Amino acid sequence: MFFDFLNIFARPHCCGNILKISNMKRFICFAAVASALALSACAPVDLTDHGRAPESIGPITVDRERIGTGQPFRATCVIPADGHNISSVEFYWSLASAAQQAAVSVRDVAAEPQVEAHDFTAPDTEGTYAVRCTARYVFGAPDTEGNVYRDMTCEETVRVEACDVLRSFWGDTMQETERNYAGLAAKGDDMLAGMVYDPLQYGSSEVVTGFRFSDGKLDRILQTEESAVSRGSGFYMYYLLLHHRITRGTTLGLVCDSTVVAWADGTTETPDAENDNKDKEKQERIDAGLASGEATITAVFHNDRYTLTLNVVKDGEHIAYDRTYSPRPAV
Repeated sequence: MFFDFLNIFARPHCCGNILKISNMKRFICFAAVASALALSACAPVDLTDHGRAPESIGPITVDRERIGTGQPFRATCVIPADGHNISSVEFYWSLASAAQQAAVSVRDVAAEPQVEAHDFTAPDTEGTYAVRCTARYVFGAPDTEGNVYRDMTCEETVRVEACDVLRSFWGDTMQETERNYAGLAAKGDDMLAGMVYDPLQYGSSEVVTGFRFSDGKLDRILQTEESAVSRGSGFYMYYLLLHHRITRGTTLGLVCDSTVVAWADGTTETPDAENDNKDKEKQERIDAGLASGEATITAVFHNDRYTLTLNVVKDGEHIAYDRTYSPRPAV
């Protein structure tokens, strides 16, 4: 086409001026198209479809007014729906003095504001903790700064208190107690029972535990474990071990008020918690008394929140180690 264009200008004929004008129009049109294409490459991009996160998220709320050490609680965070072109939202939760990402959950974006929830177990140490929720908004198209996502964070401070006993506060309701210990079953109108972690054991051992309520409020915790009479020995030594863990262990650390071995003939003697573990003759004598039902052991301990009574008695073909936690009267 370019060579034809040159030939037209080279031909001498009567219509030469008309042909020159016609081809000049074609040349101008071609130049206009090329110029338009060049300008389009520099034109501003339409920003109306860029991703945009909400201005903020939150607030965070927790579902317990009082959070005890080791207790479960749920935190919720309000997630607004005023962003734009968001393909998904990822949620990161943490409970710590410094941010630590917890499990991630990916949800479809709701058309209306939603509430994101996360279940926590309070730390075993009392103190002030930060509950933090981070919502990562993943955009369907980059935002105006070129980012493909944006993190929005909300934080709420909570206070974790030391429990009165185990994972409970005295006066807890049955509903609160069921929540604190998984797997409890109702035993009548005033008792819950099940296998519960025992702080006097090592590892994750559980013992039979009952929670008694008076007027709907927790006022006793009963725990028991048993050893078969057929074992024949070791009963007194296990009592000494429990005594040591109650008074010397880091979990309870109670003060011993009294301890006594009572015999069926009315005589009593005081165990020597520090030295009886070396007295084989005394161990055998008390073991025989426990196995025959002629002897029982009672020890009473306390801290500023409760009294713990430990009874060692024969129960059928077993030696039972019964423990009762009860509120300590305010001084």
